[in-house]
Amino acid sequence: MTAGLLAGCATPQPAPESASFGAQLYTVRDSMQRNPFAAILDVAKLGYDEIEFAGTYGTDPALLCRYARRMGLEVAAAHADWQKLKAYPAAAIAEAKALCADTLVLAWLPEDERRSLDQWREWTVRLNAINTLAKAEGMSLAYHAHDFEFAETDGIRPIDVLFEGLDPDIGFELDTYWLAKAGVDPLAFLEAHADRVTHLHLKDMAADGSMADVGEGTLPMQAIVMQARAQGVLPFLVERDDAPDPWASLASSLDSLRAMPLQQGE
Repeated sequence: MTAGLLAGCATPQPAPESASFGAQLYTVRDSMQRNPFAAILDVAKLGYDEIEFAGTYGTDPALLCRYARRMGLEVAAAHADWQKLKAYPAAAIAEAKALCADTLVLAWLPEDERRSLDQWREWTVRLNAINTLAKAEGMSLAYHAHDFEFAETDGIRPIDVLFEGLDPDIGFELDTYWLAKAGVDPLAFLEAHADRVTHLHLKDMAADGSMADVGEGTLPMQAIVMQARAQGVLPFLVERDDAPDPWASLASSLDSLRAMPLQQGE
């Protein structure tokens, strides 16, 4: 009995930290447009831990924040429309803050905004200024890279302009599919820029180069996630832009990730 009591009072050893996964709500944008609260509930029901917003769809951002938290979901970040970020940066920051995000992400730039290196350099200056505003509000800023940042303009890759010109505390949200689509090894690039990568979008690439659910393509997703975890990247955000069935895609990707041994020695 004494041995049993002592065993019961022993300090439990902490279990290895398990990976948490989020959903980028752009995947289910049609459902968000119809009813964002129902869509957030359904994401929670799938078993995700976090969400990343890609717009409010006309809904009060504070209400979306409170509802997400009631459903047990953390808010990893909020994507900002480039036009709003350019014309009304303070409003974009305030909206992301109201969504309970600690990071505002420039999600995309249209072709007209990125034809020349001068335009890229103008955006680095603008983002540095926005970063100053964001920090004053206790927010972080990040840039979401696709594939076009890796295509040379006048012999220089825009991604290199960004890495060199942006303030070091502006993060980068990498996307495993778009890196591979650009001909870049996602794992190697992640390792090479460990000090700048803050967020990671997880989507796989099929053998024909099209998008695929996590675990159903050719990318070494387990190695990528393990490397990112070792580097301190926390928001792992599942996304698929073109899913025929977005909800089935989110469910399948999460099942694949949960089945992966992501701890050393597992």
